Amino acid sequence: MEKTGSHTLSSRVTRWYRYAEIICISLALSFFIIHAQAQQELILEDWPVQLPDTVPTKHMDSVLFSLNLEYLNAVNDNRSPYELIPIIEKILEMDTTQYHLWFDLGMEHMKIHQFLHAMDALNRGLRLFPSPQSQTLVPIYISLSFCYHKVGRHQKEKEILEKAALIHPDHPGIIGRYAVCAHSRLRHTEAEYYTSELINILRKQGLTESDIAFQLGRLFMTTDYLEAEKHLRTAWEYDPDNAEKMGSLAWVLIRNALKIKEGMELIERAIAADPYNAVFIHQQGYGHYLQGNHQAALHNLHRARELYPGYSYELENHIGLVEEALASREQ
Repeated sequence: MEKTGSHTLSSRVTRWYRYAEIICISLALSFFIIHAQAQQELILEDWPVQLPDTVPTKHMDSVLFSLNLEYLNAVNDNRSPYELIPIIEKILEMDTTQYHLWFDLGMEHMKIHQFLHAMDALNRGLRLFPSPQSQTLVPIYISLSFCYHKVGRHQKEKEILEKAALIHPDHPGIIGRYAVCAHSRLRHTEAEYYTSELINILRKQGLTESDIAFQLGRLFMTTDYLEAEKHLRTAWEYDPDNAEKMGSLAWVLIRNALKIKEGMELIERAIAADPYNAVFIHQQGYGHYLQGNHQAALHNLHRARELYPGYSYELENHIGLVEEALASREQ
């Protein structure tokens, strides 16, 4: 399943820092507008300017305090992006200068595959960020490049990666996204070059051949499932008892209807090794759905919903598919 968590800021630390700042400093939350040196392209229209008389100045501080506190509580309660996004937007309508909230907004939109909105928010945050060469921007650039990739804007994707590479040229996440970008543009020589570079970096970091193949497989899971299968199968053959590698290979085989029977056998073994793994149970449920076993699918998917630590866009979509199939069968 698609994951971009490895390319995000340490959001929980950032949010708790913000919480301490709100409580300890005062209720007066005012920020200086920071102008970035370079202009970033916006995908949507600029955020509407807050009219001065919309919220009386004397109430602005307390309203912002309440909204920030509501947001932090919602984050700690693992609320869904559909619940978090409106809160963030309310804060940004009153104070558009909080770059960290633009980043948070972009990440929440990514979770529900609203990539154009995510691009807009991440670009806004980058325009406001005070240190354009900060290491903390690398995950933001990687996430933004992923958004451009998902909407098919590969040239822009490459430009974003080039900005990230100026900060951290040997970052495996950047090199990996370069490989995927080149692969999607059918630049096979370029893709092979970056893949080779990534392998060298991972070897220097001490990863085993199995782990390197696993990383490559995960990299291509949402871009080229045949390429992903090749690498994940290699990873599993090196390490046949590893439940995570078994489950990832199973998911490629099930999700893309390549070899559903083999995938279901693998995921059953993975669940036997890790019976409370929400991802594995979800994958098996979707496999049941593809095989026409809708009741078994719904049971698995509801169980996965109980076990997931937070909201899963893909899980909710799959539950919707199964419920539609059951309703259609009853008509």
